[in-house]
Amino acid sequence: MKKRTRRLLLRKYAVILLLSTLSLLYLYFGDWLFGYGMGNIRYIMNYLLYSASEKLAAAIMLLSLLVPDLIYWVRGSQPGRGAEK
Repeated sequence: MKKRTRRLLLRKYAVILLLSTLSLLYLYFGDWLFGYGMGNIRYIMNYLLYSASEKLAAAIMLLSLLVPDLIYWVRGSQPGRGAEK
């Protein structure tokens, strides 16, 4: 069970990494296609998380994504699905 859970978590984060890479490439391609230049994304990123509350909300969302998976990685098991039976 531990090996299967870890494999599923690795697959999940590999898909997240692949989709985020493809999304960034799509943004860069769109900027290049419409003539904004390659530095436009870096310019926009400066204003993405502008205030402290936005940074705190982003950190909380990131932690809520990572912490349960880290617990499942260490324990090697995921919670049961008894409510579906």
